[in-house]
Amino acid sequence: MTWYYAQGDQRQGPISDSELDALIAAGTVNESTLVWKEGMTNWTPLKEARPAGAPSGDVPAGWIKCTSTGRFFPPEEIVYLDGKPYSAAAKAVVLQGVLQTGTLPSAEQSRNGPPWENRQELGFFPAIIQTVRGVMLDPAATFSQMRREGGLGAPLGFDVLLSTAASLLLFVYNFGYQALFSSMLPPTQSPISQMAASSTIMGVMVILTPVFTVLGAFIGAGILHLVLMLCQGARYPFETTFRTYTYCMGGVMPLCAIPFCGAYAAIIWAIVSMCIGLGKAHETTSGRSVLAVLLSFVACCVATFAIYIMIFFAIFAAIGANTGTHH
Repeated sequence: MTWYYAQGDQRQGPISDSELDALIAAGTVNESTLVWKEGMTNWTPLKEARPAGAPSGDVPAGWIKCTSTGRFFPPEEIVYLDGKPYSAAAKAVVLQGVLQTGTLPSAEQSRNGPPWENRQELGFFPAIIQTVRGVMLDPAATFSQMRREGGLGAPLGFDVLLSTAASLLLFVYNFGYQALFSSMLPPTQSPISQMAASSTIMGVMVILTPVFTVLGAFIGAGILHLVLMLCQGARYPFETTFRTYTYCMGGVMPLCAIPFCGAYAAIIWAIVSMCIGLGKAHETTSGRSVLAVLLSFVACCVATFAIYIMIFFAIFAAIGANTGTHH
């Protein structure tokens, strides 16, 4: 099979399947590289034109995953270096890399996303826009390219930034709705005091949003990772789950810009993107990732309900004690 691939503004090729695998191993071609072969209508990213398959049974039984390219090959096309499987096509490039760096390459090296973690090269706002677009429109590709490790700061900062912006936007909406409603009432009935109290509460919520976001990220990701472990789907450490969780939560926050139903749309799409993202990040089955997300969501709802119940009874008890004191 003959392939062509895009490099900059130039078309490269033709190359064979084995040559394409060698370029993947070398890092010249990755899953986002546009490729074309005879019979294809348009140039398409490699991940769509020639899917690598997944450990969930999407590849023939007995095929082995190449450590360098992340693709699956029949056993006769696999060679072992330092006990790790590599495709025969990638062998030459792998050995050359070993001579140059002294280490064996891995499929993890091809993960260089999401764009937010390359904001120095892309620019601050383009990196935000591309990451949000990836989470909402193509979570499978986004989390297939997400670094599983690399620190908690970048994904947490992304979540805090987008959540705070969404909270500020909701504050503006609330203030605007109240001002519009007030303008429609007679001056004697204008609820100025209620507006001031509501705006104050909303303002405090905006200020506290970063704190709530950080706490929610660690608690939510912790519950999610625990449930994923119980579902036997956690193939990587907590950091991988945390990064997936925070990018999903931050990435859907622009949906809050939609009046009235935006917050609900954000919750629904966060669940959808997290189901997809967990599967890609942990390389687990869709069933396990969906089950983990849904059970975690139920657990969080139950925990939140329990907290509200405890607060209610605490307030009720305090009022009862205060009433008893006056008697």
